[in-house]
Amino acid sequence: MKGFDRPLKPEWIYNVIQEIEIGHKISDHKEDLHSLIWELEGKDGKRKVITVLSRYYLKTPENPKGKIVEDIPIIHIAKKYPLDSIQPLLLYQLLFRSPMLRTLTKMIKDIFGHDEPINYTFLRKKVIEKFGEKDISARSIRNLISTLVSFGLLEKNDKEYYWTKKTSLDELNFCLFLKIYSKEFKRSPQINLNDIEDYLFLYYNLPDVNDIAMKYNRILWDYSVRMGQKIIIIYGQLNWNDFNIFK
Repeated sequence: MKGFDRPLKPEWIYNVIQEIEIGHKISDHKEDLHSLIWELEGKDGKRKVITVLSRYYLKTPENPKGKIVEDIPIIHIAKKYPLDSIQPLLLYQLLFRSPMLRTLTKMIKDIFGHDEPINYTFLRKKVIEKFGEKDISARSIRNLISTLVSFGLLEKNDKEYYWTKKTSLDELNFCLFLKIYSKEFKRSPQINLNDIEDYLFLYYNLPDVNDIAMKYNRILWDYSVRMGQKIIIIYGQLNWNDFNIFK
């Protein structure tokens, strides 16, 4: 399982996406991209952050080592909305793309939940026990925790991390969440709302899913209830102008 090699900040992700366009060669923007993560010292550290960021936000899973910015949903979303409107989705993109981060999130949920502070030393020990690869696993949990701090979800106090106030996804974020979930994670236009993995909402509360599913039925998707299963089929021709309804 591939590790998570560098922590990321939401403003880095967002600003990098603003700097590039689909079809651009990433290396052509090296200096400009490095200037966006000015907090880091040294070209090597900046290069590694851009490499990690590009893997999850600028390329498809099938082509993680590609050199060209590819057409993926999160780019359209970040180009269309301000950072404070869609910051949760930047984190979900990481979870959808990284099996390691999903596993670590499940572990945090199972061990601590959202009401208990995270004891980093204990969590690190459990992660190393599970994966058995001390360097990769320890680095990944450290970088995930740092990323959650940067997203404003955790605050550090000595060796423990405390949750900040948990917020709910608004209608915009949840509708876009379903689109990315369908495209990037499930690889299917059909979603069973009952089957959405609960650990994905460790960091944010769900809104009223049924109300949103009904509200945007025949606008963003087809919604039906079949034998107790709540099925959404996202329109295949859905485009980003359809989300102008949220303006």
